[in-house]
Amino acid sequence: MSNALERTIQAAVQARQPLIAGGFTDALRLFHGPADGIDGLVIERLGPALVVQCLEGRLRLLESDVRAAVEGLHLRLGTDAAYRKVFVADRAAVPENIARELRDPQPWIGRPVEPEYAIREHGLRFLVRPYDGFSTGLFLEHRDSRRRVRELADGRRVLNLFSYTCGFSVAAAAGGATATASVDLSKKHLEWGKRNFAINGLALEGHRFYCCDVFEFFRRARRQRLRFDLAVLDPPTFSRTRRPARTFSVERQLPDLLGGVIDLLEPGGTLLLATNCRRLGLPAMEQAIAEAAGSRGIDHLENLPLPPDFAGDPDYARMLLVRLARSAADR
Repeated sequence: MSNALERTIQAAVQARQPLIAGGFTDALRLFHGPADGIDGLVIERLGPALVVQCLEGRLRLLESDVRAAVEGLHLRLGTDAAYRKVFVADRAAVPENIARELRDPQPWIGRPVEPEYAIREHGLRFLVRPYDGFSTGLFLEHRDSRRRVRELADGRRVLNLFSYTCGFSVAAAAGGATATASVDLSKKHLEWGKRNFAINGLALEGHRFYCCDVFEFFRRARRQRLRFDLAVLDPPTFSRTRRPARTFSVERQLPDLLGGVIDLLEPGGTLLLATNCRRLGLPAMEQAIAEAAGSRGIDHLENLPLPPDFAGDPDYARMLLVRLARSAADR
């Protein structure tokens, strides 16, 4: 099986050669599960390191075969390390041995890399951490949508909800946004976001970071009469929080999210809505946006495609760019 697996991985990498040769990023998804022929296996390159995701209950290959194939890829690409992440079915109950491995600086293959370093993307730099839990600090499927936000941001006030490490905020600031507001429940991720600003030479003046629940931010923004011209809404599909104790489901709470963010947008304001929820198709997203906009109306709606390293799986994520009407005449 090992030789066949190596050939399958090599074919996927070869298909991404135009993206690799483009030189505008050193962070991309080299192998994307069933879209490239093997369910349960994902391989990303983050600069000098490979990150290998093995999805519990879906990957049916021997660990020794996967390791041999990844080692071959590691040698061909000249990377320093390959880190394995076993994605358990229930991330609320991660076995201790897997939790240790997720944070172990010693890689599966190769020599250790720095705990935090920068990758390149369209002229910007973003800090990643290859052995800091399940996520690495940057969602690669948003590479092109971050660039689009940068193109739209000049002179605008930008709201970034569920901002994680503030990639969209950095892109907006680099594009000339007059102000950004990054909202996330994690203080750790917001501090990470501030480092992303710093590594790109972006001053924090005019850019604010809110460590709070999104709905709490909506209430606060209304009290303070905050207004925005461009908003990014990229909620998780499902999550649980301890403080406050709450279960979040994007399918259930999307109408409230859209209502809250549209209420803060100026006439003619733009919204980027993104989701990885496979059950939320484009028609449902469009309907939810139209209902939330109500009498304000929409004068532009655009489906943003996934970047080429994700294009084999169009349902992996969906992104809609929407512009509200400036007046009834614009509808």
